[in-house]
Amino acid sequence: MPVLRPPAIVEDDLGPVGWRALQELAAQRRRRPRDQVLPALQFVLAKWLAGEDVEPSRSDLETLFGKSLESVA
Repeated sequence: MPVLRPPAIVEDDLGPVGWRALQELAAQRRRRPRDQVLPALQFVLAKWLAGEDVEPSRSDLETLFGKSLESVA
């Protein structure tokens, strides 16, 4: 019997706009959406442990994902 893994993150965690942005970023990078979540969590955790603001700015996210982001709002 195959092992079932729950998703790392679901739409309810991000809301519809965040979920769509995650899906689009994954498609652009030809990765699975869950593979986009871990770098984001590592980034925020590193900032938090350093005592910095944990809300990433747009430029932080662009640096993290390596591409200019389009506005999703």
